[in-house]
Amino acid sequence: MDENKQATPQMPDPETLAHQTIAQVPPLTEVFGTCLEGKVALVTGGATGLGFNVANRLAEAGAHVVIASRSAARGEAAVEVLTGRGYSASFVATDVSKVTDCYAAVEAAVRLYGGLDVLVTCAAGWDECAYLDVDEATYDRVLDIDLKGSYFMGQAAARHMVANKVRGRIVFISSAAYLGEGPRGVGMNSYYQVAKAGVVALTTAAAGELKQYGIHVNCVAPGGMLSHGVFFEGRESASKYGPEYAALKSEKQKADPVSLAMNPDQVALVVFALCTPMSDFMDGTTIDVNGGALLNAQERPFSFTVPGCIPGPKA
Repeated sequence: MDENKQATPQMPDPETLAHQTIAQVPPLTEVFGTCLEGKVALVTGGATGLGFNVANRLAEAGAHVVIASRSAARGEAAVEVLTGRGYSASFVATDVSKVTDCYAAVEAAVRLYGGLDVLVTCAAGWDECAYLDVDEATYDRVLDIDLKGSYFMGQAAARHMVANKVRGRIVFISSAAYLGEGPRGVGMNSYYQVAKAGVVALTTAAAGELKQYGIHVNCVAPGGMLSHGVFFEGRESASKYGPEYAALKSEKQKADPVSLAMNPDQVALVVFALCTPMSDFMDGTTIDVNGGALLNAQERPFSFTVPGCIPGPKA
């Protein structure tokens, strides 16, 4: 054989390669059930709604969960529920609109449990106000909580992870509003859309910088959920538009109902997946979990070839 010629590398046959890949994967009982044992997770807005459901799932998988919330009463009540289920959980008073509080929350997690492996930013605020009426205070409140809070909470977590060589996970929470979803026929949430679109942009930007450190940064954009915010956020400002606005909003909701997660856990399960090895090959991704809220959904089963549909096949 000519020594200058390189031998053609022998390619593995598909069956052997398939068997090798299967032999290398962890069992699903570990991926789904015990993969977070001993890990430390910080969940902002973790006292109610989506955040509480996320905290519950992370704790169920074995994580020490730190719930960050502005309300001490709600935060401590949430911890009581989780510890009552045999989970490890603590509360830290946090206003994510303040950068010092963001860093203090991370420091609290490290102090309580020795580190930080997972961050999920569920803290959010919104309102109902026409673009023509939005004032600086309204704009600042929503942007400071939803975007600024996510930005600096993520920064605080990332700084700890990088300094301590933690191959961690950061999951930002956006909203279907970044795609334009909102109250049918009325709008009224321009600044919320701006904030949540910013969170999606933050996800790709932060992921691009933190991937080199082994930190996975991804995002979930939920649609409507049956939670505390649905009932109480925006009621005061919406009342300023009078009965005609309320009637129109109700009419549009009945005529074109938006898909609603009846339990925030339906979204929390996807957030949970991004905190586990299920997302090892995902970086800078935003997952839309909105029940098809933006689909042009067919309301009746029209077909002239399938039995049971309208009008169905001819006899």
